[in-house]
Amino acid sequence: MNPLWYIVCCCSFNYVLYPITNIFFQWKYTKFKEYNIERQNYIVKNYIKYNILKYISISTIPFNFLVLFNIGDHSNYMHFIGALYVSGDTIALIKNMPLSKSTIIHHSITTILCIINTTLNWNKANAISKLLALYCVLSCYSYNVNYCLGMRFLLSQEEQKKSKEKAKQTYLLTCFINWSIHFIYLYNYIHQINIYGIIYYCLICFIAYDDILLLNWLNT
Repeated sequence: MNPLWYIVCCCSFNYVLYPITNIFFQWKYTKFKEYNIERQNYIVKNYIKYNILKYISISTIPFNFLVLFNIGDHSNYMHFIGALYVSGDTIALIKNMPLSKSTIIHHSITTILCIINTTLNWNKANAISKLLALYCVLSCYSYNVNYCLGMRFLLSQEEQKKSKEKAKQTYLLTCFINWSIHFIYLYNYIHQINIYGIIYYCLICFIAYDDILLLNWLNT
């Protein structure tokens, strides 16, 4: 199957989850009904992404080592996981919801990287491809950030404070590991970086900027 179909299927799945999740929130949270459709979509979007990232963070554990060391054929798996990971960002761009400019840029970049991912042969993955996989996988472990972003409109102030503190610790750790590895690689191999590596690092800088904004928000 053409890897682009993974994007179509995962985005379709994500889109269908919106009305289902909306019904769940209508039933469980009275406060949810008080918000307009734009805010409801934003809450639903982050709750869906929270669950998807949580699933990916668990499901990828057995494969991380195999992919990083090119053991076995995992191209289809990586194409699917990449599409599933980004599907929430892609759908958010077409749904009616309030998004900051930095978030729109972030979602646009991840969508572009997802399309690029479908062209990669993960049996012969180079260092830049592995850095991309590492960034995505580690980002999944900070799924509680999306829980905070969505549920802050429904939880009490005390519950929000606890969830933000929990999310901040994980997010700070994953960002530190991600940025450290990317910096170390760039420092050691900057003389070998080609045009694709330069483009990748430029795109990652935009994503890292959005990460910093989220860390600042979690710290408030």
